[in-house]
Amino acid sequence: MGVIVYELNEIPQKVFDFYALSHPNSAFAKLRQQSALFQTHTADVGSLSPWVTWPTMHRGVSNIEHEISDLGQDLSRVNGEFPNIYTLLAQQGVKVGVFGSLQSYPLPDNLDNFAFYVPDTFAAGDECFPEALSAFQRFNLSMVQANGRNVSSGIAVKDAARFIQKSISLGLTSNTFLKLSNQIVSERFNSDRVVRRRTSQAEIAFDLYFRQLATTRPDVSFFFTNHLASSMHRYWPTIFPEDYEAGKFDESWRLQWSGEIPHAVKVANYQLQKLLDYCDKTGSELIVSSSMGQGAVTNVEPVETQVLITNLTRLMNYLGVNRADWEPRLSMAPRVTVSPKSGTVKQQLNKLKNITINGQHITVFETSTGDLRLDVNIHNQDSLAVYDNDLNIEPKLIGIDNVHLQDASGSYAYHIPEGVLLHYTPCQIASNHIMSEQEAKVWEPVSVLDFAPSLLSKFNKPIPSYMEKENLFLS
Repeated sequence: MGVIVYELNEIPQKVFDFYALSHPNSAFAKLRQQSALFQTHTADVGSLSPWVTWPTMHRGVSNIEHEISDLGQDLSRVNGEFPNIYTLLAQQGVKVGVFGSLQSYPLPDNLDNFAFYVPDTFAAGDECFPEALSAFQRFNLSMVQANGRNVSSGIAVKDAARFIQKSISLGLTSNTFLKLSNQIVSERFNSDRVVRRRTSQAEIAFDLYFRQLATTRPDVSFFFTNHLASSMHRYWPTIFPEDYEAGKFDESWRLQWSGEIPHAVKVANYQLQKLLDYCDKTGSELIVSSSMGQGAVTNVEPVETQVLITNLTRLMNYLGVNRADWEPRLSMAPRVTVSPKSGTVKQQLNKLKNITINGQHITVFETSTGDLRLDVNIHNQDSLAVYDNDLNIEPKLIGIDNVHLQDASGSYAYHIPEGVLLHYTPCQIASNHIMSEQEAKVWEPVSVLDFAPSLLSKFNKPIPSYMEKENLFLS
């Protein structure tokens, strides 16, 4: 028994339906046919980001209340005022497992009712529970740091070696090990395949999560994966070309990258099938959710090159910032984030106002917890002209580079308020009937704010006064 929450980041109804209906024997199809279906709508205002919308879903309040806006933000205040759902459940005696959910760092002070706890891939440290999982997290974080806008073909050797030594005992299966080996071999014959390393990380993580799930049997567990969202952002036109004006994308580009979303879906489908089999065997329930979705961005142009901060240390040195006065934070390219250790850092970063890159500036934004986010938004440049006032400087001197994108992809799909939530219970009678598009069940619209109170209600726990009193998960 138990509840499994599979957090399939940013998948919209359109993609779920597309694969469920076109692959009638898939886990997607079984879930589509035998689950309670909800189309969620985020309650957040302003720009939508997963590091904002997942806390909204987990805490039962919108970003107006929880005020989470950035990765790596200090969450001590909001954790006290609006605790996330897994903390609320653990505090009330429910045995909880967490693996990768966004904004889950740091580890809770009290781990008594946690079966396992692995923070997200943007954590500031590699602490995990049990501690043996830290070898994976150390490797995981090093790969995230290495793979920004492009995917690196290298690996963090020391961190990888430590993880491999422990990988079998942590749950890495021979099947996944074979897939990883095939991935490395395939890159030698087709260099494009290196982009699938993003998905390989999700395959490794799921094996370790499933081992913890099967051995510790928590009452409820959460597993987060971003691998499909990453592919949808980049390759949406390869699956849904009709969403764009004719001729927007070169046909050869579409053919070159046409296998990436199907590959990401295949991995998600494999994981979901394994969870469905587990639920059917143990009587557990499966919730598949996204805190928002994605949709086509019709006014974008293909992106061949992007200006990136590729060496933050050089940039900070050029600005006269002492290395002891700042720490890097993991963030999503093209953004970079620093945590200042002295008051002089912000003052020194003001010098960026004097620096232009092809006439544009690097912008600096101070987060609510004092971190400084640097962002540059320049695409498709043939060359770079960098000036500090009237002085022409070499771009690499300040850690700037005009990076050729390995897949020539921009954000061709981006965040929309609507996501999905499917609730599968194994007691429902299976059907061999293949559902047609006309027969497809209807998705019921709900707010993401309904998720947290519904899960509390599922475990017969009191619902805080600031949450809605909803119950989506009636058996």
